[in-house]
Amino acid sequence: MAKKNQLPVARAFTAFSKKFSRSFQATDNSKPNIVHEDEILQKKIDAKEAEYRASIISKYQAYSDPYHTYGKKSPEAAAIAEDEANLVKAYSLFKAVREANLSIGDLSTFITVKKVESPLTSRECYTIGKNFIYLQCWLIYEQGARDFIPEIVEIEENMETRYELQFSPLKNYNFDYKDKEVIAIIESVYHPSQKKS
Repeated sequence: MAKKNQLPVARAFTAFSKKFSRSFQATDNSKPNIVHEDEILQKKIDAKEAEYRASIISKYQAYSDPYHTYGKKSPEAAAIAEDEANLVKAYSLFKAVREANLSIGDLSTFITVKKVESPLTSRECYTIGKNFIYLQCWLIYEQGARDFIPEIVEIEENMETRYELQFSPLKNYNFDYKDKEVIAIIESVYHPSQKKS
């Protein structure tokens, strides 16, 4: 008796399953779409990444063309232009001393340049903040400096912190993970045919 009843029950269950699956496939606008938590999370992640990318593009644009970005009379544009001029002076001075060593000096007579004094080391947006990568990229891409990279180095001395501007060979320089992300975005948007090294 139990076996006789199992067959109609199984058929009813199969019919119900088919009907239920068809109802999910139907395009009924009156029913709300089921959105899974992972889809919502992915959308939030994508939006955050797009916002981060837009922020990097905007910041580099300010360094690439400060007066166009902020306006000709803007103090922000003047500050960035001054920082860029100071960086070029420091880079040129470092290079001049290095070239003098190569052309005039020898193994026993040479000048040691470990650091270059610059107003950049007193600017918090470069020492504490993370904006120095934009000046580095500006020097590499806009000024064509492919041999040495400037860096601001934190020095602890007599219980005090000070900062120095130093130069390292670009080919040996190891950018941190965040700076590599910034460089990759700048390259993809502004300089897709160039690479930093």
